[in-house]
Order: sequence, then C-alpha cells, then structure tokens
Amino acid sequence: MSLKKIKINLKDKSCDIFIQGNIQTQIGRHLKEKKIGKKILIVTQNRIPVRFVETVKQSLLKSGFKVFTLTLPSGEQYKNLDSLLKIVNFAVKNKFERKDSFIALGGGVVSDLTGFAASIYYRGVNFICIPTTLLGMVDASIGGKTAINIKEGKNLVGTFYQPEAVFIDPTFLSTLPEKEFLIGMAEVIKYALLEKTSKTKFSKIPFFKYLKLNREKILSLDTKAVTNIIYYSALAKANIVSKDEKESNLRAILNLGHTFAHGIEQAYNYKAYTHGEAVSIGTCLASRLAAKHKLISEKEACSIIDLISEYGLPTTVKKPIKLNAILNSMLLDKKVENGKLKFILPYGSIGQVKIVNNIGLKEVRSLLK
Repeated sequence: MSLKKIKINLKDKSCDIFIQGNIQTQIGRHLKEKKIGKKILIVTQNRIPVRFVETVKQSLLKSGFKVFTLTLPSGEQYKNLDSLLKIVNFAVKNKFERKDSFIALGGGVVSDLTGFAASIYYRGVNFICIPTTLLGMVDASIGGKTAINIKEGKNLVGTFYQPEAVFIDPTFLSTLPEKEFLIGMAEVIKYALLEKTSKTKFSKIPFFKYLKLNREKILSLDTKAVTNIIYYSALAKANIVSKDEKESNLRAILNLGHTFAHGIEQAYNYKAYTHGEAVSIGTCLASRLAAKHKLISEKEACSIIDLISEYGLPTTVKKPIKLNAILNSMLLDKKVENGKLKFILPYGSIGQVKIVNNIGLKEVRSLLK
C-alpha cells in the first residue's frame, strides 16, 4: 500500500497525517526529519499488544532517539487527572526537556491524555499520535482536541494542541476486537452524514451509499475498503479543522450526535456505553429530532438509523433509562450556550447538517423516554 499524506493547514502550526500499512516500522525515519528533541516518551495502554509498542520503540531507537515507555490502564474512566499527573510526573522524573516529545500509542483515551499532558508540560512539548483503533484513526488523533474527564462531565478540562504528526497504520486493526472496530464505525458513519456540509466529496457515489454497499468488505477488514474509509474520514476532518481549528463555527458539525452521547456516557459512568456506542445512539436521536422538526423526512431518518443498526451499533438507550442523569449531564456539555442546548442535526438530504439551538429540555426529555 502506497503512502497517503494529508495536511492540516493552520496559521500557527500545521500537521501532517501519514497513512500506510506497516508505517509503524518507519516511525523513526519519519520523525528524524523533524526537530523533536532527543527523548521520546511513548504513552500507551495495557490492552495494546506489546509487539506494537516494541516495533515503534525499535524504529525510534534505530534513528537515535532515547525512548521511554509509560503504560496506563485502558478505559474512558482512566481519562482523568490521576493519569494526567502520572504522565507529567514520569516526564519530570526522567528529566524531559521542552524540545523533547510525547507519543500517544493507543486509542482515543491515550491520545486525549497524552496530548493534554504535552500541551501543559513546560507549556508545550512536541506531541505525536499513533492511533491503534479505528476511532482513533478517523477522529480522536486528528484535530488537536485534548482533554480529561472530571466527575462533573466529559472533556470539561482540556486544550487545543496540534500534534507534530499523526501516523495511521491500518494493519493495527487486525488485532482489534470486533466491538472496538464497530465503535469506530460510529464516527465513520458521522462523516457520511457531513459529506455535503464539509464539502469533502468522497467519489462518484456518496460516502453514505459506499458504506451501505460495502458493509461486508468493511466488516471483514478488506484492505482497500478499510483504507478508503480511513482516508476519507481523516481527509474530511482535516478539511474541517483547517477551516476552523478552534470550533468557532464549521468545526461544530463534528459534534453530530455528541450532545446526546456525552450525556449518556456520563450518566452511566462510562461503563454501560463506550464513546462510539453513545455516538451511534446520539446520532439516531439527532435524526429522530430532525425528522420531528421536518428538517429531514421520516424516510431519511430511518435510512440513517438502519445503516447504524446494520453495522451492529445500538440505536436506543436500554431501559431503565437514567433520564434525569442524562439531561443533567447534557446541560454541562461544552456546547451549551446561555443555558440552551445546541444540536447538530441532519438537514435537507443525507450528507447535510445544520446547527440548531432552539430545542427545549422538555422536548429532549420526551425524545429520550
């Protein structure tokens, strides 16, 4: 598979995204060309295969870097202040300097954590992402959002901090449990619903249709099909971030389904639903809400919900529903303005969305029941 490269063009700091099978063996060579210091801290998770960590480490050592490794527990509940301090304290203990680098090797949790740590250690050290999950490859590692969760809500403490580079190796997905792959598909489907608004054309056919027609190939990890969905998703997000790095306008569309999702995750203490599962439910709720307001037809809403279901993702919250807890969590979401909830909703035809901020809490309550 030939190397694919995407550039996020930003005023202050641009970022290169590299996509290639087995690029994990070439990390050192790529980074040697950048000014990223002598020491590199690889922050990873205990569920990441040791051979992946070792391959990256050996590639870095061959290129002359001094490499350290810190392994954290896996799970959204560990994206917290304790884990953040472990990274910072490790760097202090091993005398990392301002020109040195942190690498996140793992899923979205470790990229959020490591990116945040990199942004605050010495007011900013170099940060590199090597995502090992589909969700990380198409979403979490791209765009520079970093954060931790606190008991009051998800991602309430964080920064915008762009990585020096993102290295995406689709071969990592061969060891990913099926459920973890499906979690990533929730974000991939999101890009299909944003295609027209993001002005990132997939090909001669809409991305939504491609996902529908190629479901079996994608789920069987066909190399070409999987590379196609990763490349398009990464390109779509890169295009959006290049136009609006800090979510003042266009980038908000990436939150499709997320207002509901963050409320669901928080209400169930990040245990009952993964982020991807919560996003899939949130996208279905957003589609139902859009149909209720006649922003899209009932037929289109059903098409969206059907595609999500066809990829084995949940479409509703299981009963009994923690209704008040979900609503309270949603009110703490970063997208709340003047006490009102803001939603990204499908609009017009599949592939378009719009920002809607006139939805009352009473209506959301009835939708969740």
